[in-house]
Amino acid sequence: MGFQEIENLLKEEQWTRTTVQTYTVNSFQTLDAQIKELDEEQKTEAKNLCDKHLAERERNSIIAMYISGSIQLERKGADDYLQLLNLIEMFMENKKWNVVEMLCAKILSRSENKHALRLLSSSYEQTGREDEKFALWERLVKVDYEEVDIVRYLAVHANQKGSKDKAIGFYKKAVHRLIKRKDVSSVRSLFAAMLELEGENFGYFMSVADQVSVISKSTAIALLRDLELANKDDIDRQIECQKKMLFLDREDTFARENLIRSYKTKYKTHSRLKNCLESSALTSNFTRDVLHSIEDFETNIAFDKGTFVFQNSTNRIGRIRFIDENDVIVDFAGQSTKEGSRLSTSMAFKSLQALPKSHIWVLKSALPREKLNKKIQEDITWTLNTLMASNGGKISLKEMKNELVPSILDAKEWTPWLNQAKKVLMTNPLFDLSNNETDTYLLRSTPVSYEEKQLSVFRGEKDFYDKIKSLKDFIASKGDVESDFFFEMVKYFSDMFLEENGAFKPIVIATDMTFSSFLLLEDLVKKQNMNFINRPENLTFAMLYERVENIESCFAAIKDAELKKSFIDHVVDEVANWPKVLAQLFPYYLTGYIPDIFRQNKKTNDFIRIYKDAVENFKEKGNTLLYLLKNGEAKLWAKAGISEEQLLFTKLQLLDYTNRCIDNKKDVQENRKNAKTLMGLLFDEKDIFKYIEQGKEENAQKIYSLVANVFDLPGGKKIEIKHAISEKYPSFKFFDELMPIDKESVVPTGLFCTAASLDAKKKELEYIQHVELPEVAREIGMAREMGDLRENSEYKYGKEKQSLLNNTLRRLAEEIDRATVITKDKVDPEKIGFGTKVVLFDHTKDQEIAYTIMGPWESNPDENIINLSAPFGRALLNRQKGERFSFVLNEQSYDFTVKELTVLDF
Repeated sequence: MGFQEIENLLKEEQWTRTTVQTYTVNSFQTLDAQIKELDEEQKTEAKNLCDKHLAERERNSIIAMYISGSIQLERKGADDYLQLLNLIEMFMENKKWNVVEMLCAKILSRSENKHALRLLSSSYEQTGREDEKFALWERLVKVDYEEVDIVRYLAVHANQKGSKDKAIGFYKKAVHRLIKRKDVSSVRSLFAAMLELEGENFGYFMSVADQVSVISKSTAIALLRDLELANKDDIDRQIECQKKMLFLDREDTFARENLIRSYKTKYKTHSRLKNCLESSALTSNFTRDVLHSIEDFETNIAFDKGTFVFQNSTNRIGRIRFIDENDVIVDFAGQSTKEGSRLSTSMAFKSLQALPKSHIWVLKSALPREKLNKKIQEDITWTLNTLMASNGGKISLKEMKNELVPSILDAKEWTPWLNQAKKVLMTNPLFDLSNNETDTYLLRSTPVSYEEKQLSVFRGEKDFYDKIKSLKDFIASKGDVESDFFFEMVKYFSDMFLEENGAFKPIVIATDMTFSSFLLLEDLVKKQNMNFINRPENLTFAMLYERVENIESCFAAIKDAELKKSFIDHVVDEVANWPKVLAQLFPYYLTGYIPDIFRQNKKTNDFIRIYKDAVENFKEKGNTLLYLLKNGEAKLWAKAGISEEQLLFTKLQLLDYTNRCIDNKKDVQENRKNAKTLMGLLFDEKDIFKYIEQGKEENAQKIYSLVANVFDLPGGKKIEIKHAISEKYPSFKFFDELMPIDKESVVPTGLFCTAASLDAKKKELEYIQHVELPEVAREIGMAREMGDLRENSEYKYGKEKQSLLNNTLRRLAEEIDRATVITKDKVDPEKIGFGTKVVLFDHTKDQEIAYTIMGPWESNPDENIINLSAPFGRALLNRQKGERFSFVLNEQSYDFTVKELTVLDF
């Protein structure tokens, strides 16, 4: 059997006019066996044959549709299920339910395809398998985010089965989907059903009304009336519903009358109820904005005997002793008089702020600090609720700290308390995040679920990888991965590959975000078994890899370590020259993972190249070099052709380069860390001292020459090296030793200069590089055209000039690389050094002489501008005013006293 047999079956089907009724499950199993015998090339031929047969001969050929669809399904093409879905519908029309179920199961073994789920559930419904139908519907609503009717049926079914929590979950899902698509006409019936099941969850229902009001105010008011009626025994909830109705419709006289009635019930024992109603015009002046009337009433009604108040002008907390329509008497904390402070009622309302007993300021004034400190640390939920309620329903982290530290919490107690508080802020449904203000939290009268809050966090993240972290946090904290909120997060990543209709979106250029989305979705489906997630099954890592422009920069941009690891695994599995690629990626994933892959695959020789490259390009690959020095295999350095001496010299060169980067404010934090590591390797682990001890005197000369030129190396370290060399070679002559060793620690190294000098040298380098060298090259070219080069003086002169310019260019480049700009604020005015002018008394000549100390680029001996690196300059270095000193240089004796010392203005 095989390809030829399939061709024969197609012809036989056409001749005999085989109908749907003649096919059984066994018929398709026979076809499966024949497909299995084909290799990949034959499958391609068979599919092409079937597609051609469907297009040109018999568009309803069952055999062609099944074979083409099955092969396509295996290969996960863009239209994986089309042929099989069409086939299922044909058998459904003929009520061949066993074949329908077999074909649906075939598709569902590959993916939770919503069309297959829907067709299979219809089959179950037709055959009376109700329980299996509802189980299938539960799978369907996980992958079809737009489906609402089936969600409603699931809610009713769950309620009938006595699964109250499950029913509520489905009702909420249906409401959420209706609101999301702005179809609120059906919300009220669901709202009413939920009120019967979960009427006590007042906050949720208010939240639904809020969301609906954005789409339809009239529908929202209808929901609020239902909610008001359901809470007829709770006066505070009724007031909240009535106020919300008036907020949506200021002309709702029914809601206004009910609100007045509710206020009278709530404040029936209040001494000033009648006056507050009249002064607010809530009961009489129907021309005034009702919201202003409500605000005035609630402000005034808050003032009563025993009410705590805050006086803004004095920052004092007090309590009302007496109040009538004319006067208010307040006892302020710390007040000496027994009569209290008397204010007119109108003045009191303007200058005082009524505070509830639970306000944080009241608590601070009434409770001992130790007691309040203990309460705040033990009951974080209460604390957050108190702080937000005291601050108008919202508070930022900065405002929290100002309120608690140091009045209640010590500074050291703040950070551990805040870490716990952040967890509560994310998990408590009454705390929400502000959409507009950073690190600001809201106290909600209506609870927000953890899933909804996390979706808000996800939406608010601007950085792509912060969104990935937010989604991972959702999963780690056991958020409901079957909720629509989670689906919306996942959809953000799947939308990179799929169109609205589910068709595959072609990828032109693969970026780090493309790879990260692909790997994230793959992880969710394959490792975390979320088969309901919609992902591009026909897309492979290898296909993305072919569309990346720069693999190194793409990989480096991936900020998630787990995704980087997955990226590496795919490279090994799907990229032919993976050793070369991993060598490129290693600097951006400095862990033992990549070396282990090379080791396990016996590709160590390929990995050795990384060692050699790290040494040869130590400036660009400094982090890689340090990682290999600390974690690599010592024997691999030798295999890479790197001697211990070369490695030591490279460490010193890298230290010099790193210190210069720090001085130039380049990646300061990272370079300081690297400098510390290098100092540890060279000095703490005795690399330099071992080299001196085990080598020859010429090695000591080499090492000291390098050490002396390491920029910003502590002088004490140089003394240690000198001491070690002197111990080993007592007669060793140090090239820079012109004074006693105790002064050596403060002799600077490197090339010091002014900013103007550095700029001039850079311009000189650019002139040579872009003007003189190109001109010489043209001259050499013209001379070459003259003929015999052996007798061509113009050619020889041109080559000599070119060589001289190249040497000058290299010298300038090296000096500029070593240069350190010194500014006036870096000059020590107490010691002779770069940027100082000194007046010396010459005892041998009995006269004064002035010198200016600068660097090699600014020095001019004819004008007494001395290079601090020259022998004479080093002899003057670090001398202080009033100090007398002498030295011998080039067999001439000098005897000076420092008379004056000033800092130059440069």
